[in-house]
Order: sequence, then structure tokens, then C-alpha cells
Amino acid sequence: MSEFTRRDCLGSLAAGAGGLVLATRGLAAPPNKEKRPLTSQGRGDVTTPHFFRHDIGTAPNRLHEPSVGPDGNMWTSPLDGILWRYHCPSGDVEKIDLKALTGRSWSGLHLWPVAHGQQVLLCTPGLPQLWVWHRDTGRVSQHRFPHQRPAVYGGHVLPGSNTILLYDTRHSAVLLWDADRHTGELFPCPYKLRGKLYMMFADPEHPTYWGSTWNGNDIVRFDLKLRRWTGHFRHPSATASTIVGGRLFDDKMLYVSSMFRGQVVPLDTHTGKWGEPISVPGFGKWFGYLSGGFLFKDHLYFDHSTWTGGNGSIDGKPHHFIGSWTVFDPATRKFSRLDFPTRPGETLSDLQSDYAVTDRDNLFLVAVNRQAPRTAIVLRSTPLPTT
Repeated sequence: MSEFTRRDCLGSLAAGAGGLVLATRGLAAPPNKEKRPLTSQGRGDVTTPHFFRHDIGTAPNRLHEPSVGPDGNMWTSPLDGILWRYHCPSGDVEKIDLKALTGRSWSGLHLWPVAHGQQVLLCTPGLPQLWVWHRDTGRVSQHRFPHQRPAVYGGHVLPGSNTILLYDTRHSAVLLWDADRHTGELFPCPYKLRGKLYMMFADPEHPTYWGSTWNGNDIVRFDLKLRRWTGHFRHPSATASTIVGGRLFDDKMLYVSSMFRGQVVPLDTHTGKWGEPISVPGFGKWFGYLSGGFLFKDHLYFDHSTWTGGNGSIDGKPHHFIGSWTVFDPATRKFSRLDFPTRPGETLSDLQSDYAVTDRDNLFLVAVNRQAPRTAIVLRSTPLPTT
């Protein structure tokens, strides 16, 4: 394990030491100073909260896998070497130059920042070490992985635990990482899989860690208490591309997305039986791709793309994410559609929205307009505080 300290990181972010902070936005200060917030609500059979739009600057690309720490800070990046901090309670925004922070370029590297306490783990499959930013001291450290040729994509945090759940896509393995000692133990998946394994969500109540194979039909389970793999479920169609998300419902039921068929498929994890597919409204009309579900208050939220597989797209253009989501209620098996509110000159088709996170019982969806001026947006289930 190697470790170093950069003098320009010792000050606070607010001080902007060493040019680390590229931009800071004050509390709840919308850039356009609109007189009233733009809002949206799901339309359909499922009741959703009112959502409030907050424009947070401009970005060269869509915002990738975000993570929220216990202090309410969301961390994300458009993969240009800049780390974004969005404070969920206040709407405060900062952009951090990762080259100034770490001494090396991160531009073009896939980055999944995982927040744990005052630490931000800079997970990327493109580097052979794990980089950790210790925000309380300004220190940055590097740590070796416990295996050769690592490709640690990212992971998840269990509340109140010092064990961070990471995973390696090259080895199809779960990596349980000790956030205090910064050492890990690798658990390769023992099942024969039909694609590359991505771990999708953790269910703290059971406690289990669930994954699915990219462009494959495998669903897998890792038991966090026993620290071993305990489940392999394969969709009956060999050509199905399935994604798992959310949590177990009624202590046994998963709802699995069939990516290019526009269906949510129930899976009974006690019996291993697959239920009848549930068709998602709008498939083949305004979306071609269905994501795994993001859990919020017993509902699942699914993002969408124009992608239909391969190089295909429903609009004949290069496939891209869009600014509309599907909301699914497993209790009633009903749906609603949630659209981002738009400004003049914007279209939902151009608002690339692909991720969501929760914090303090609130949901935050992120988007970037792929058209100039490439506005970055957070859609919040609670309004910004007034000043």
C-alpha cells in the first residue's frame, strides 16, 4: 500500500486551496433566478411526489453513477476529470479538479465515487489501485487490491457498516472492503454466467447483495452475513437481457427488467419461479431500453433510452438516454410516467437522465441536456430551501 499527501488539499473545499475547487454555487441559488420552480409529477395510476427542478451548471457529458454520503453530499462526474459535489439538503454545488487533487489525470476514466463517512472512494476499472480521498484531512491515499488484474467498477455502502460492497467486472466477483484498514477480500462468483457480472443493489434487511449479467439472463445473490454466494436464477429465455434492481418485496419477490422487451418480470426467489411478464406502457413508442429499478418509498423508478439493442434506436439517431422515467408500484403492478419539466427550447428527448439516488427519504434524479448549453439538472422530490 502506498500513500501520499498533497499540500494543496489540506485546506477546506470552501477555501479553494491550490485551485482544487473549480466552481462554487451558493445555497439554493438557481442560475436563471426563475420566479417559480419548474415542477413535475408522475402521470398515471401510481401517485408520485411533486418533483422540483434545480439547474446546477453545465456538463460536457451525462452524469454517471452518483453516491450520497451521510452528510447529504452527492458525488458524481461527467467523466471529464471533474468530480461534482451536490449537497442534497441545500442545493450547494462544487466542482473538484481530480488532477489537482490526486496529481494524475482522470479524464476519460469511468468513475464511480463511493461516499463513506468523510471518505470518497474513487472507483474505476481503469486503474489497478483504489484511490481514496480523505476529506477531513485533505489526504489522498492509494491501496492495493487483494487480487491480480483488478477491474473494480464501483459499489454500494451499507448504512452503519465499515464494510463497503465493491465488485470486479473482470473477475465476476464481490469485493468486501474494510473502510478503516483499506484492505479487502475477494469472493469470485462460482456460477457459470452468460455475460459480464454487475452488482446492482444491496438489501440491508435480509442482508443480501444482488447482481445481473450485462446482455445475459443471470440473476445472482450474495449473502452478506454468510459471506458466500447463495443464489443463481436464470431467465427461461436464453436471449433475454435482464437487469435486477430495487429490493426484495414481501421477503421473496424481485422485479427484473427485460431490457429490450419493455417488460418487468416477477421472480420468486424462494421457489425460483418466474411470473408472467408485465408490459411497461410506452415500449417501442417513446423508449426502447428499460433500466433496472431504483427504489424509492416502495416504488421502483426506471430510466429509459432510445436504444433497441446493437446499434438500433427507436428514432433512427444514435441511441441516448431521455428525460422520462417509468414509476412502478409492485403492490398494484400499475405504472406512471414521470417527465422532467422543460424550459423553452428543450425537449425531453435531449435530457439525458440515467441515474437516481436517495437521501433522507428524498429522491434525486440527474440529467444533462445533450444540446447546448448542456444544462445539468437535479430533479428533487423536495423543493430547495428558501433563503
